[in-house]
Amino acid sequence: MAQFNTQYYSGDDQYSDGRIEETILQIVQEGKSLETLEDRSFSVLYHLSPVRENILSWYLFREGASVLEIGAGPGAVTGLLCRRCGSVTSVELSQRRAKINYERHKQYDNLTIMVGNLNDMQFPGKFDYCILNGVFEYAGSFTPGEDPYGSFLKRCAGYLKEDGILLIAIENRLGLKYFAGAPEDHTENYMEGLKNYPGNPAVHTFSKKEWEDMLTRCFLPYRKFYYPYPDYKFPNEIFTEETLRAEGFGKNAWNFNPGRLELFDEQEMAQTLCREGVMESFMNSFLIEAGSRKPGKDCDEEQILYAKVSADRAEQFRIQTVIRREKDGSMHVVKSPLTEAAKAHLLKMHEHECAPVPGKSTGCSLLKGALSADGAITYAFLPGKTLAQEIGQDASSVREACRMLLGLIESSADAGGTYTEEFTTLFGMARPDADREKMKMVCPANIDLIFDNIFPAADHMTVIDGEWITDTPVPALFILWRAVNELYASRKELEHVLGQETLLKEFGISASDRQVFWTWASHFEKEYVKANRLGAYALPARKANLKDLQWSGQDVRLTSTLYTDRGGGFREEDAVHMDVVLEQGRYDVTFAIERPEEVRALRFDPLEGSACICSLHADAGELRAMNASAVLRGAQVFLTMDPAYRLRCGKTPGKIRVTGQVKTKDVYWALEKSQELLKKAKLGPVSALARQVVRQIRK
Repeated sequence: MAQFNTQYYSGDDQYSDGRIEETILQIVQEGKSLETLEDRSFSVLYHLSPVRENILSWYLFREGASVLEIGAGPGAVTGLLCRRCGSVTSVELSQRRAKINYERHKQYDNLTIMVGNLNDMQFPGKFDYCILNGVFEYAGSFTPGEDPYGSFLKRCAGYLKEDGILLIAIENRLGLKYFAGAPEDHTENYMEGLKNYPGNPAVHTFSKKEWEDMLTRCFLPYRKFYYPYPDYKFPNEIFTEETLRAEGFGKNAWNFNPGRLELFDEQEMAQTLCREGVMESFMNSFLIEAGSRKPGKDCDEEQILYAKVSADRAEQFRIQTVIRREKDGSMHVVKSPLTEAAKAHLLKMHEHECAPVPGKSTGCSLLKGALSADGAITYAFLPGKTLAQEIGQDASSVREACRMLLGLIESSADAGGTYTEEFTTLFGMARPDADREKMKMVCPANIDLIFDNIFPAADHMTVIDGEWITDTPVPALFILWRAVNELYASRKELEHVLGQETLLKEFGISASDRQVFWTWASHFEKEYVKANRLGAYALPARKANLKDLQWSGQDVRLTSTLYTDRGGGFREEDAVHMDVVLEQGRYDVTFAIERPEEVRALRFDPLEGSACICSLHADAGELRAMNASAVLRGAQVFLTMDPAYRLRCGKTPGKIRVTGQVKTKDVYWALEKSQELLKKAKLGPVSALARQVVRQIRK
């Protein structure tokens, strides 16, 4: 049973995500899994998703290692550390967040959770590892002095044994996504990190060069950078500098930020920067391995060069693949299970790879690996280019690769068969049109026979990755269709060379075939493998064209309206409209009121069609916001697109002047802020307003 230590707890939870933490605590106390929850909010996903463990699931910890986890939060990686290491001490400032961690992982006897301020704590000994997962950037908030980040880094290093290792996961200040239009992760302001956080001492991230300088300044000469993609929070790939230049970098980068803009295609730019050899400086996140020992000590150790972690799946299919350099310099690829249930999946994969291939001899073989007692499969590393990498920028090269692949698909197994019950389990009930039901089928069928998995040579081809070989007949054209889709997803420039739809038609794949194939692929991914569930939370980025910006200064034009109730309610014919120009947010307008003695009530609308933040006052009465959602430093925050005030006057004058500050905001900002309010309080009006904003965006 884990230990829960509150000896250093002050009674004050200084860091919290709000009331959602109570929901998460109840979820883990009831032993529910993320997949069975009705509450699919992003906060629940963020704290409970198994994908969070991907940042360290592949890492080669020392056997029996002792670990200090600083800022453990609700325990995103604590369970992984308990399974992989000898002892784990998790420190958390908030008791509620620590309780969530405890309820999730109380079954581990090697875990101690300590609640309170790290600066007050004493530990019985030094540690092999000190883990800072999304913590270091806040050091400026709780560490005094002129160099709070350097001081905190030295303090963390002081908890280590002489040969101990710091593992720091953090965003890159110069991350490519920030150039492409993503708001800064911590402040939600565009390009604030790129400008080096002017006037913000509370949070700070660093570039690679800044990290190297700080590590040197703090007497940590050993350092190694890993590059999680798309970031350290939900990584599915881990790169090193040696593997960053591999073609096909940067797939499946979900966006969860409603304020995300798309100034350019981030994936295409990433591929360009990889070819230029500078991508490591622009990765969105780092995982930094640092210590006081010299780098030379690592020369005889195993090294991980790349990892792909497939944790966003059903439990029985969760595996990871790593490229590893051994002590003797040889290279291997290792596939290992992330769960006990996944061992059966890898065993079946190994059996398929070792089985004799029926059908004609094609000069092709499926790479076989060695199965170990822990369920992992180790393969020899294949040098050279894949078939996908050999496809050129011309149409004939694409056609030739497709002909080669289709020939391989059709001749590597016996043709024939019908749609079986197992096929329905894998791909669903959809079927081709009646005249297409006699498509040539293959069995066994490697449905993941894509161009990236084929290594061609002069007289032989080697296929890697037999994970998805089926024992039921599958149409050959479906396998070709999947391969072409994968190719065009990673090589977008090919669409301009030879359109994907044109290519598929040339190989006999019609529009109705494509529709059925999409249905099969969707069923296989979502219903059978239950993969890519993060996609359900993804938000589209707003395409932004800089040419559309009007460089006419910072003036904003809007229309303000004063409604007068003369006994029949607020009617349009009794309204006074005034055009207003905001000069750097300064608001000033004067309304002239005819027959003021007839006026019974006044309503003032500062603008229409936009959310806004207003700090306004009238010279003849009191303004009271009718539909503001919050007050921010004395200003009213309107998330509605129709902000309104009541203007209360003892006696209505002939003129009313309204002055102050107005900041206009778009609907995406309103959605983001409404979600923040919903996290803090389940208020009826706020909930209705959030739904209204969501409906406007969907339109």
